[in-house]
Amino acid sequence: MFYKLCKYEFKSIIRTLGPIYLAVIAISIVNMFMGVGSMTNGYYDTLLNNFNFGKSLLNLVQMVSIFAYFGVMVALSVLTLIVIIQRFYKGLLCDEGYLMFTLPVKPWMLITAKGITAFVMSLASGLTAAISIMLLILGAAGPGEFINAITSPQLWMGINRVFSEVPSWPLIAFELLVFAILSGLSQLYHLYFAMAIGHLANQHRIMLSAVAYIVTSIFFSFLSGFIMILFGNGPFVDSLSSMINSMPNTQAVTFVMNMTFLASICYSLIKLVIFFFSTERILSKHLNLE
Repeated sequence: MFYKLCKYEFKSIIRTLGPIYLAVIAISIVNMFMGVGSMTNGYYDTLLNNFNFGKSLLNLVQMVSIFAYFGVMVALSVLTLIVIIQRFYKGLLCDEGYLMFTLPVKPWMLITAKGITAFVMSLASGLTAAISIMLLILGAAGPGEFINAITSPQLWMGINRVFSEVPSWPLIAFELLVFAILSGLSQLYHLYFAMAIGHLANQHRIMLSAVAYIVTSIFFSFLSGFIMILFGNGPFVDSLSSMINSMPNTQAVTFVMNMTFLASICYSLIKLVIFFFSTERILSKHLNLE
């Protein structure tokens, strides 16, 4: 049943976000040749050297292509956020919620399915944006220069030298990946928690949801700052600083990065647990669909 929930969510979101993904890639390809690419490399300068009208038309096409690119990129970001909010809001907190909560599944499964699909589609939006940027770089640099750059021995020698100086880079990469996942999920469930709080009221639910999001954001910002101040004034920091200063430079940097990522992972995990289970309790015990 959980698989069917996720499948239903993916189909619903892809129907909305799929066209904007295709639009971003298509306009990025146009910019490779007619927008950023032609402005940077001058693909058509020689061809249109004696045609003033052609140059003017090319300049117009270039400007339209660039503005269209920025337009679809903004639309991608805004639409992704709107769809994520809308799928939770309409799916669980509005009329559709009557149907969803009659399914033979626990509320935590409904919330988990919403969160997983929203997170995956957020990654898909980020990947689409990254591909579009790579296409622009390819167009600006030119295919030949781009291939030469990424196949340059000096580049790979430099990367290999960095990795050899930081033997624990696989651990750092893994910690970064875990932090990115937990941080993204905690932000999603922060939105869900705020919307669940808003629907405890009978009126002005959207406004109350926004207020709940702002208040909880301020609270956790204050809490993290308080913890840092408390931690910074403790005796543990002095002994930790002495230990770091006694290490070689590379080892000290690696140790600080590991400690930073571990602390960030723990903080993100705590927020995720709070938001997830608070949302689940509200939807299980205090759901208000009136």
